[in-house]
Amino acid sequence: MPYYNVDFSVTKVFKIKERLTAQFRAEAFNLFNHPNISNTFGGPGGDNSFTDPTATGGAGFGFRNETPDITSSNAVLGSGGPRAIQLGLKLIF
Repeated sequence: MPYYNVDFSVTKVFKIKERLTAQFRAEAFNLFNHPNISNTFGGPGGDNSFTDPTATGGAGFGFRNETPDITSSNAVLGSGGPRAIQLGLKLIF
């Protein structure tokens, strides 16, 4: 299953005085908010242990309806999470 993730960043620098500059930054992670389902065949963010079609945790044989960060119990992994937007302002003097 392919993995799609688009991150986007915009930066604008404002010169206020000769020795004072402001830098504004807007960043969006998972810009299109595309869900990425974990890899059912093993590898990063997935494993092949979910093969019981009678199990109550999934929809059928070989299908895992979880994102990779939930499957591996690692929220730091960050893949498959919802869209996140952050703004920043840095003053340089």
